[in-house]
This record gives sequence, C-alpha cells and structure tokens, in this order.
Amino acid sequence: MLVPIKAQKPLPLEGRADDVHIWDRDLNLIDQILADDEFIDILWRSFRRIAPTARHTGRQRTALNRSFRTAALKHIKRWSFPTTFKELQRNLDYRAFTQFFDEKIPVHSTLSRNVACIDAQAVRECNEHLIQIARQHHVVQGRRYRQDTTVCETNVHYPTDSSLLQDGARVLQRLVDQAEQLVPSLGRMRERSKAIRNRVLEIARASRGGRTKGEASKKRRERSYRGLLRIVRPIATGAGRVAEKLGDKRVTRHLGLYEQLVAQELKVQLETMGGRVERVIAQTRARVCRGINDWPDKLLSMFVPRTFVICKGKAHKPSEFGRLIDIVEVENGIVSDYQVLDGNPNDGALLIPALRRHRERFGRAPHLAATDRGFWSAKNEREAYALGVKRVAIPATGKLSRTRLQLQRSRWFRNAQRWRAAGEGRIGTLKNVFGMNRCMYKDAKGRDDDAMERWVGWCVFANNLVFMARALQAQEQDAKQSGTTAEQSDRAAA
Repeated sequence: MLVPIKAQKPLPLEGRADDVHIWDRDLNLIDQILADDEFIDILWRSFRRIAPTARHTGRQRTALNRSFRTAALKHIKRWSFPTTFKELQRNLDYRAFTQFFDEKIPVHSTLSRNVACIDAQAVRECNEHLIQIARQHHVVQGRRYRQDTTVCETNVHYPTDSSLLQDGARVLQRLVDQAEQLVPSLGRMRERSKAIRNRVLEIARASRGGRTKGEASKKRRERSYRGLLRIVRPIATGAGRVAEKLGDKRVTRHLGLYEQLVAQELKVQLETMGGRVERVIAQTRARVCRGINDWPDKLLSMFVPRTFVICKGKAHKPSEFGRLIDIVEVENGIVSDYQVLDGNPNDGALLIPALRRHRERFGRAPHLAATDRGFWSAKNEREAYALGVKRVAIPATGKLSRTRLQLQRSRWFRNAQRWRAAGEGRIGTLKNVFGMNRCMYKDAKGRDDDAMERWVGWCVFANNLVFMARALQAQEQDAKQSGTTAEQSDRAAA
C-alpha cells in the first residue's frame, strides 16, 4: 500500500524538546527546494504506473517523500545503497533530510527496490519541475546555451566473443540445473564449464601471441574458437528444449501454483538468454570463420543488451562501451536537458531538436548558443538563427573563407567559445562528483523502463539541486551585502 508522505514535519529525537535541524547549509537549502508538493504528485503517478493496485492493496511501503529524498541524497553524495544505509543509521543530518528521523532505517535492499519504483519518466518530470523552480527564483533564464555529448558506460566487462559465450553458457547451465531441481523428469545437462574455460584460456594465449605470432597465432585462435562453438552450441540447443518442456502443461501439471510460476519464469529466462547466446554464436562465426567484423546489431553484453561501441577519439580510451548522453547546460551550472541515445549518432543531428525543446521549456530561444565544431553545419547554423537564436557560436570545419575567419576571430565569438569550453568541466563534474561515468542500475523486470535513463536523470537532478542551492546561497549573501552597504550609506548621510 502506498504512503504519500510520512513525518513531513521535524519530530523530537529520543525525547528531546528541541526540533531537528539540518546543519549542512547545502542540504538545508535542498530540503527547502524538495518541500514542493508537486514532487510527491509526480512520484504518486510513477508508482501508479508501475503498480496500479498498490494504492489499496499490500503491506505499507516506505513513504514516497522518504524514498525520493533517499535517492537524491544517494546521488548527491555518490554513495552505494549499503553506504547510504550505514550513513542514514548514524547521521542525524541525513535522517532529518530524508525525514526518517528516529524511525528504523530500511535495509539497503529495500532502499534499492523503493528507488527502482521511481521510473525514468518520473525522474525527467522532477528535473523539469526543478528547472521551473529555478526560473521562479531567477537562477536560470535560458539566455545562454551550451551543448555537448559524452559517454556513460554500462556496468560490463570488456566484451570479447569468447567471454560472452562463456557468460551465456554459464547462465544457461545454471538455469537448466534449477529447472531440473524443479522438474526431475527433465534430466541433467552435462557440465561443460571446465572445457569452456580451457578454450577461453587458449584463445587468450593465442591473442597475446607469445612464441607463435602472425598467421600461426591466427590459425590457433580460430581453431580454439571453433572448439568453443562446438561446446556452446549443444548447451544452447539443450536449453531451448528444456524451455519448450517447461511450457508443456503435461510436464508441469503435477506442480503446485508457486512451482508453476517459478517454471514459467525459468522458461522466460531460458528463452531470453538462449536468444542472446544464439546472437553471439552468429556474430562469432561471422567474424572468425568469414572475416566479417562489422556485424549488424552486435551484442556486447549478456546482461545489458543495450550497450553500444562508441568512439569519441580519446587516446587513452579509443572505444567505450555504453550509451551516448547529450547534455544541454544553461546559467549557473544547471543542466536543462539530457537525452540518452542508442548507437553513435552524429552530433550535428542533435542540435536543432535540442534548441526546439529549449524554446518550449523557457518560452524563447537562447540569446547565445555555443557548441564545439562537431555540431557545425551550414544548415544547423541557418536553422538556429531561424529559431530565434541571436548569436550562434559554432566553429566551422574545413578551410575557412575570409568572412568566416573574421567572424570566428571576433570578440563575442571567442568569449562564447571560452564559455563553451567550461562545459567540459560540467561533464567532468557529472561524472566524477555525481557518478555519471558508469551506470550501476539494472533494468527492472517486466518494465520498458530504461535503467540508463534513470541513472543519468538522477545524476543530473543531483547536480541541479547542488548548484541551485549554491546559487540561492549566493543570492542571499549578495542581498545581505547590499543591505549592509545601504545601511552604511544611510549612517554616513545622517
């Protein structure tokens, strides 16, 4: 059963008469920002999308305001869920911020499940509402705009065909063993993990070279790959037969209700993982046997299938495995828009749609739009001016005409590019401070929700909360200084 708000007002701790106070200045301001009831309405809609019957049935869940504030605190501090649980147990500031106060803190697994119930759409709506709050407090106006792309890696090991086949075979054998314990008539599958491990080690030695190099090493690696495929193919075929039997009611009719549900879940997992193993077998045969490296729809992870190879031209990391993230930043370090993209699209195709979303969000086009040369094209520049942008600072590629060179050497253009270069620091902050370098969330079962979009959305939300709190603090200090200066002037005049 859903509980919208619990212990919203500060409560005395252990019989103390004084109220709880958040001493951390940033957290105190963030607490005031999150007190808006619209956030609770967004979370309420999210829970109703995920679990429509949870409003009236089931045991009481953790209150929505507590789950929401716990997720925000976790990403602000870049903690894991076990660390969040430990810190909430021993710190009164964090208890007051998350509004648990003197009540028992749920264990880290419960915290993780509660945060997972906030879907990607709800996180995006929270970010949009936070931008509107920032506009009301004059923290952002949407007059300056800079855009860049980066990569958020998925939590996978370095993908090789041999390691993917080993992962798939291991999972299929484990699922078949669980099915055999549930329905003994299915029979056991031969354990081939040791043979697979030996073939994988042979491939690794052949890839390193050693005594045999060149064509001999290539033939040795191909021979080991063929042996690995001969082992993995029967495992995938046998897992498919087991999945078919689990779907046959004549095989599972003697099971109880709970055991039948477990059998159906095992059947779904076997079909899903079996399909992925078949994809890896196909791409391995194409690469090893036919020499086709550019295989369409290449699978890079058995557990995070939406992982792509992204080449950003970095010398220390030529290829990254994850998703491309489009970041749009406005004044005071606030990220106004983010997009999680599939594949490795051209940056130039992202500029105009992002400018249109910016105009819808702020009600006007930015006065200044600055990006790097990857976004440049003559068409993009024309369309940006047509949307109402007064100054478009995008360096052109290729040989420059005298007019273009004079434009790019003008003072406003160079100042815009200096401000644009600071966007690299914003991406560094998102990655190194708020954890956007690697996604640690998993896709929820039975949902089309994107774990990567939830992770990036929470990182952006944490960044916006912190920098909005600092901007409000700076506004307060400026107001105090101006008030003090006015008093001193009045005294001097008197």
